[in-house]
Amino acid sequence: MNKHHTSAESGPRIYTQPELRQQLKQEILVGDQGGAPGEWSARKAQLLAHEYKQAGGGYTFAKRSPAQQHLDDWTQQDWQTADGQPAERAGGTTRYLPKQAWTELSPAQRKATNAQKQAGSRAGHQHVPNTEAARQARQHATDEE
Repeated sequence: MNKHHTSAESGPRIYTQPELRQQLKQEILVGDQGGAPGEWSARKAQLLAHEYKQAGGGYTFAKRSPAQQHLDDWTQQDWQTADGQPAERAGGTTRYLPKQAWTELSPAQRKATNAQKQAGSRAGHQHVPNTEAARQARQHATDEE
């Protein structure tokens, strides 16, 4: 199990309406917004948190779990593609990085990390490692918070 994943069934009871959350999660999981149908992603987790709150769901305590805090951090880092467009493309999924990381990469480095992500995506891999330059830029961007 992913260390950042907390489900209504396996975790402590932190949701005021766990059944509602689980229903929304299944709907988002099979949809294509935020990633391929059937694949979970940080973007889908963001959508779930938003939809759950919008539908009236809440939490049983004020302190955020590590997974919730991680998602909040990810949201505040303004993760996006190099051109700000959706990641799903005809040639495969493009790379998501914090906005600041993209500014640290040269055009050639952006092209290289996107090419690596797209090649992995075409081969059926959801998670594809960054190039070394992109890894360092991402680390720098997330360490500065």
